[in-house]
Amino acid sequence: MHKGVSVIISTYNGSGNLPETIEHIAKQQLAEDIPMELIVVDNKSSDDSASVAQNTWAKTGSTRASFRVLTEKTPGKYYALQLAIKEAQYEYIIICDDDNWLARDYAQRVYDILDAYPEVGALGGRGIPETKGVPLPDWFKEYNYAYAVGPQAKESGIMKPRAVLWGASMATKRSVYLKMYEKYPSFLPEYTDFDSVFAEDTEYCMRLILKGYRIYYDDNLIYTHFIPERKLNAKFRDEKLLFEFKGSNPMLRKYYAAMRAKVKTRNRPDVWLLLLLIAPFNYLFSFSRRRADKAKLTLYHLLPGNLIKVDPISKKIKAFIEDQTHNYKQS
Repeated sequence: MHKGVSVIISTYNGSGNLPETIEHIAKQQLAEDIPMELIVVDNKSSDDSASVAQNTWAKTGSTRASFRVLTEKTPGKYYALQLAIKEAQYEYIIICDDDNWLARDYAQRVYDILDAYPEVGALGGRGIPETKGVPLPDWFKEYNYAYAVGPQAKESGIMKPRAVLWGASMATKRSVYLKMYEKYPSFLPEYTDFDSVFAEDTEYCMRLILKGYRIYYDDNLIYTHFIPERKLNAKFRDEKLLFEFKGSNPMLRKYYAAMRAKVKTRNRPDVWLLLLLIAPFNYLFSFSRRRADKAKLTLYHLLPGNLIKVDPISKKIKAFIEDQTHNYKQS
């Protein structure tokens, strides 16, 4: 795989956002010897997103990167990314939302960090909200995570063992991304209406962690998230953003149980034994169905084979973990 940077924008009816987003990508200050490309995926748009993207790129006059538009007719960011990353020419991938404006050194910082840390599977930065003069609501700071802005960790560096990144302007490695789905496509479409759930970024990070990769946060990796006024109200926050997060949580909890059993006990037989003793007690005497399910799935992943009856998705998660293909061995 050629070293370089592929920036991918997946857009659905994003013609209003694309010009400024593309203009910021055209201004990337990347070393001349590092190749770069921009791929825009039109994800079943009904507007003129594709032509707007093409015309905007032509107007930038940029010759620094190659440019192309792909079409993915199946709705859902996961499908758009699967297409684009398979088609990408370069190893380092930036997944740029169509309303994210990358700082001029973004691509260079991504290249430098991913090139320096072979154990890092995903890299995230800090988002800054931009409303074009519209004041942020008083409640915004409490919910900034829902808008993918603010810091994602207390400091730059390798994140805590089970910490995940949000998908806005997340960077990864093409070879690693393809390996995570080579034998096991995303489980999200099997569990719920994928078109209304936005959790492909969380699932991807969880897969990386379960396979031994690290997640990295850089506080100086800056992008601006444009948030129009129509999204800055409690109705949109609760009925759109938080509702979508809530819809994916039942499936993600199955991954979290696996991470608790596998990641927390990695190289720690004492912790493994403690969880093995505690999980049955929590399952039998829990006053909450959710806590009981968590204990049951934790025990399932602690024990070999399929000794405990669980749901089909949890079985697939365990098969994914136990498949030794593409594990990253930490030194």
